[in-house]
Amino acid sequence: MNRTGMTMLMLFGFGFAQAQGTQAPVSRPPLVACEEGKPAPCVVLATRISDMVGVWKQYQSNPAFAPVGGMGFIRYSPDGTFALADTQEHAAAASFGPFPHGTYSFEGNRMTINVENPPPGMPECARSVQEVRVVHLAAQMVAMTFTPIEDTCKPRLSDTGQLQLYIAPAK
Repeated sequence: MNRTGMTMLMLFGFGFAQAQGTQAPVSRPPLVACEEGKPAPCVVLATRISDMVGVWKQYQSNPAFAPVGGMGFIRYSPDGTFALADTQEHAAAASFGPFPHGTYSFEGNRMTINVENPPPGMPECARSVQEVRVVHLAAQMVAMTFTPIEDTCKPRLSDTGQLQLYIAPAK
């Protein structure tokens, strides 16, 4: 197996481990620290909005959204807004149908998500605090993993337990 394949296998395992539920805050060093000019996979702990701006693709398990093939898209914009959708094109909108949208911000290495349209009867899905690790290959973002710090929203925990793959810049 080549280095890229091994890296993706490790990331998948890491994402699967994250899906097991909310974890206590753990301060961990990156699996591989990024070094300027070194063309190797590395991990950055996100601390600002610009660390994760873009359109990302992920598996979604929440049946309320029923994306085709279980695949969802999420856009993190430079203005601190996000929107989930069923296609990359729909993710470009401020909001799309029943899919969650809202704002995100950072305080240190903690990202807070505020959902403007949580599912009816699920107030626990209105807010989440996560640590976000962004995998890079040289200067290019490749994938993200999430570690829940404060989150009891079971559908979101299931979805953020999945690896998110970078697919495009946010517009």
